[in-house]
Amino acid sequence: MYVCLCHGFTEGDVRKALDGGCRSVAAVYRHLADRPQCGKCVPDVRCMVNEHRAGNANGGHAMPCAAMAQAESAA
Repeated sequence: MYVCLCHGFTEGDVRKALDGGCRSVAAVYRHLADRPQCGKCVPDVRCMVNEHRAGNANGGHAMPCAAMAQAESAA
């Protein structure tokens, strides 16, 4: 699935960047040689970064971004 339509990068591209050592939203964009243009992708990239961090901290078990967004909207 496309994460950023402005630059054409996908969820897979972001996951590869995270697996390659990126640990922040800025690092993901630097790795992909892009900068946020319209900004609509930043929350999705941030969620993926947080999901990746949580997964590493919890032995690979993280709350998916969709479930995280749903939990935040219910609170």
